[in-house]
Amino acid sequence: MTGMKRWWPPLLSPLLFVVACAPFLTHRIPQQLERPKSCHEFLIRLDEKVEAAGVRDASTFPIPGFPYLRTNRFFAALKKNLNDDSEKEAWVKWMQDLDLRSRKKEISNLPDAMVLSLMSKEQPNRESLHRQVESCSSELLNHDQSHPDFYPLLRSFVDVPDEYSWFLRAVGLYPLVVIPVAVVTENSREKIRKRFNTDLKDLSPDGSLKAFVPGRGVSLTEEEVQEIIEESKKNPLKIPLPDEIQEKKLVQAFAPIFVQDVAASYDRPGQVVWRDHRIEVNPERPTVYYYISYAFLKREPILQINYVIWYPERAGGMAPRIEHGHLDGLTMRMSLDGQGKLWMVDVQNNCGCYHLFAPNRKRVDRILSRPLMFDAMVPQWLPSVSSGERLGIRTSSGWHQVQRVISVKEAPDPISYELLPYEILETLPHEDDRTESIFDANGVGKGSERVERFILFSMGIPSVGSMRQRGHHAIELIGRVHFDDPGLFDKNFLFK
Repeated sequence: MTGMKRWWPPLLSPLLFVVACAPFLTHRIPQQLERPKSCHEFLIRLDEKVEAAGVRDASTFPIPGFPYLRTNRFFAALKKNLNDDSEKEAWVKWMQDLDLRSRKKEISNLPDAMVLSLMSKEQPNRESLHRQVESCSSELLNHDQSHPDFYPLLRSFVDVPDEYSWFLRAVGLYPLVVIPVAVVTENSREKIRKRFNTDLKDLSPDGSLKAFVPGRGVSLTEEEVQEIIEESKKNPLKIPLPDEIQEKKLVQAFAPIFVQDVAASYDRPGQVVWRDHRIEVNPERPTVYYYISYAFLKREPILQINYVIWYPERAGGMAPRIEHGHLDGLTMRMSLDGQGKLWMVDVQNNCGCYHLFAPNRKRVDRILSRPLMFDAMVPQWLPSVSSGERLGIRTSSGWHQVQRVISVKEAPDPISYELLPYEILETLPHEDDRTESIFDANGVGKGSERVERFILFSMGIPSVGSMRQRGHHAIELIGRVHFDDPGLFDKNFLFK
């Protein structure tokens, strides 16, 4: 104990310095850049209203001192790769766009009274308020970019906090608790391997298998996909940025088939709705929500398509009691390489739990070992998908665990699902047309709390077991790993 006390002062000193100085430094930025006050104060005032109403969009992360910019883990990682002015300008422009998109959602979710307090008109007008945001955003960016210290100053503040709490790990005695958690985790991983090693014919469903298929799926040849990817990379940083039409084609072309073991009402994926101020899932309208994300493959930016489904709850005899609760879901992510070829699928439950990889076997030289952490969970390799087939997953009842990543040619008695943008979940209309995100300002699904949070808090994940918003998925209890870490693949695999 004496030894631990001896280490506290040197460990805490830098931390206290950063905590103490950060507000001072960010407060000094507007003065250092000599910004026009009206626009800067307007955005700060809007931020205050958003915070007071609890409607901050947590899908992106504000950059301290730069109220017209937000970032994510991919754009934060890009700051190391910026060389010429065109790359820096494109990087900042994309972060400005992230901010404008998030602010549009926040303005939509603000109560009328707060919208009205920000305007001089008698009636709240959200469109006018957003136009004012756009105008001030451009004014501040144009002004700041003319300052010679702009990029060095900005770069030092572009960062994303992780989802793990040092405080929770400290009070929960993480170094001691991690040992029994590691034992339980290894047992769970062994069960997953056993499940994947079992022939599909021997995995008897608890109910009946239902195939949910895209209602408006399209077919693209490899050449057509490659053409879209190459066309979309014509930007300074060569990031695949498809336009709206290209994105829709890709999303429909790669839309998977969900083969679900349906034994009860909680196994039917559907549309997320507000009903009597509570988030519910309407199984009468099967729906899959999608969004685009980015990562690196051998340091090259690649495009990912995320497909998200939601269930009314996690229940049933197979799921541990501490995981039972309202709302459940899965995210299936398809990663395309620089030529637009699907080479990796990884899947997680929407709590960030049970993450697994299914890479193309021909692309992987070996799985890398990580000190004091489990190796990447690779229970199977990516199956080949022939012409006329679609990739999909088969999922268990109640616990909603992935049993296999599969290719499907013809699904018997298919049930069509609708593809909708993920953004809808972040501005979901109530019955009276006002909108509200299904996630709180910390990126946690409202009303999805689990008993787990009282048992596994020592692992450092606040509200562990709850459903989470994109950008907030901590995918391992031991270590510090995020689903949206753009370096996730390069950290876990050595590629050929």
